[in-house]
Amino acid sequence: MRKFVRIAVIVCLSVVAVPAVLFGYLRLWIWYHTAQVEKLYQEHRLLGEMRAAQKQSTNDSGPGREALLQILPLGTDKERAIAVLRREGLGCQTIAEPIGDTRMRQRFMEAGGLTNIPNDSRTRKEWVDCQVESPGVMGSHHWIVDLEFDADRHLSDARVAIWNIFL
Repeated sequence: MRKFVRIAVIVCLSVVAVPAVLFGYLRLWIWYHTAQVEKLYQEHRLLGEMRAAQKQSTNDSGPGREALLQILPLGTDKERAIAVLRREGLGCQTIAEPIGDTRMRQRFMEAGGLTNIPNDSRTRKEWVDCQVESPGVMGSHHWIVDLEFDADRHLSDARVAIWNIFL
């Protein structure tokens, strides 16, 4: 009978110990991963400030835009703005026009019976799309920063989108 009790106690302790060890390992992993994520955002000031301003996913973050404009104020020249974003880890490329603007302009032209809008070089604008995916504790964050530059190549507007991607 004693042998049976010993075996039962060892089995029960083993059954209790396995979940406790797994739970401890999970907490340790989350703590370590959180520390890595926080370190990344401390090293990348702009991403850190935009993250602090906007936690939820959104296609148009006003608080994220404000944080961006504190570091890159309107009027910043194009080369400097792109250099700052590339130092933050964002990949930037020139785009013809934000897709939402293109579709809206096309609908407006069709409604008015227009086929072509004159191209005035003084009002011509340039757009740059910058994106990066940064780690999160339980997934990642996809950052999209669209910059608009006027004819003199100075920052005239910006949009920030944040997509939280969960595993």
